[in-house]
Amino acid sequence: MDSDKQCSLVDIAPTISEILNINMVKPNGSVLTQITDYAQKNNTKKVVLIIVDSLGFALYQHLTKLMSTVKKIADSGMVLKCKSTADHTTPAIASIFTGYYPEEHHLYYTDDIYKERAKNESNPKIKTIMEWAHDNGLKSGIVIETHGAESLLNRIDGIFGVPDSDDIIEYDKYIAENTKKALESNPDIVAVHLRSIDRFAHRSKTWDDIKYSAQRIDEYIEMIYSNADSNTLFIICGDHPIHSSQKWLQKANKIDYENYHKRHVALIVGTK
Repeated sequence: MDSDKQCSLVDIAPTISEILNINMVKPNGSVLTQITDYAQKNNTKKVVLIIVDSLGFALYQHLTKLMSTVKKIADSGMVLKCKSTADHTTPAIASIFTGYYPEEHHLYYTDDIYKERAKNESNPKIKTIMEWAHDNGLKSGIVIETHGAESLLNRIDGIFGVPDSDDIIEYDKYIAENTKKALESNPDIVAVHLRSIDRFAHRSKTWDDIKYSAQRIDEYIEMIYSNADSNTLFIICGDHPIHSSQKWLQKANKIDYENYHKRHVALIVGTK
């Protein structure tokens, strides 16, 4: 089931709050009823949120045949065209996690999390959906780069930090392996960040490298998928369109250009 109905990254956190019955201060975003209706219909009890860095909507359409696990999840549910809130990773992911636009959460770099918490640690605009889940008595987890993970110490249940690495494929493998460990504790929500496509977009010059990174990411999502409970809702989304557009848009068509310049990312939702 595909949909052209547009949404925003800020809609993800309030949608998860509705699905898991999490009380949170109402953010900028709105509940995506097509997702909540689907979750209710499929009796989902848990959420795995996977952020695939640089997975723009147009890029996903080009890569879908190479990402068989992601396609399997999409075929069970829906693919939405979602508007990103920023051109860069940290503010976009902060919008996914909090439900607020960057001009509200003020998180443009990882260290901004510490600065904003120092100003007011109870500020709901910097409080993630995983923290809201924890405050509501649910078990939550996160698997991301070590520095970002440390910003949530003592705020959620399961924190798995992976040190940054020049070998981004190996890094994402560790992310997947740690997500597998996180799932062993039976959490209600786990958030994950996979980065290979973004790193290859910056450093590579051929589509073969982008395709290779997408295939590896799909393998890692399969690892996560196969270790999740059957009543789990998978939410897979990009954070921003692909970087280094001067390389990747040389042969783009009009629709690809439009999706890129309007900052459309893919939002894939489905169940196991």
